[in-house]
Amino acid sequence: MDATLIQPTQLLLWMDGVGGYLLCLRPRLTIGQAGGASSKPQPDLAILADISRHHATLERGGEGYVLEAVRKTALNGQPAEKVFLHSDDRLTLGPACQLLFTQPVPISASARLDLVSGQRWLHPVQAALLMAETLVFGPGPQAHVVVEELTKPVVLFRTPAGLAVRYGGNVSVNGRARKERSPVAPGDKIAVDALSFAVENA
Repeated sequence: MDATLIQPTQLLLWMDGVGGYLLCLRPRLTIGQAGGASSKPQPDLAILADISRHHATLERGGEGYVLEAVRKTALNGQPAEKVFLHSDDRLTLGPACQLLFTQPVPISASARLDLVSGQRWLHPVQAALLMAETLVFGPGPQAHVVVEELTKPVVLFRTPAGLAVRYGGNVSVNGRARKERSPVAPGDKIAVDALSFAVENA
């Protein structure tokens, strides 16, 4: 599939033996309660929880991420309306829905949101990945997705045409060998030495 024809705003990454992740490509995201199949468009970050349909907005700018509350929200236990986020901040939406915000890669503006209070995302994923220019999958704590089996990182990055993958080793896309990097589009299956993952439209 030609990556130049597709500019999605959200993708699903299914990593064999690792888990599923919601990949968010827009800089501004709404957070709220997931609705039924026949309801209005879902929030960008839809959660199966007792929160409002549009509970808060998260926006990435030049200085980082800003959370703007629409309904009752707390940051690290303190009421919050409009706040700048730092790595390891804990957000509480409504009475009990808690999210952990992390930026594990210092040189990347991308971030990760994990539900840590028992609720679930609308999609059966482990976390939401908020992608700026790059995402890193690799061993150790300085990766957006930790994959201990890798000896060097896999980097997903933006190009003018869409997304691409880079790895300093063997790469194949849909069974075809590539030289260190390749465009990536929904429907593709990517494999490197110790990781394989599929990309789908959300």
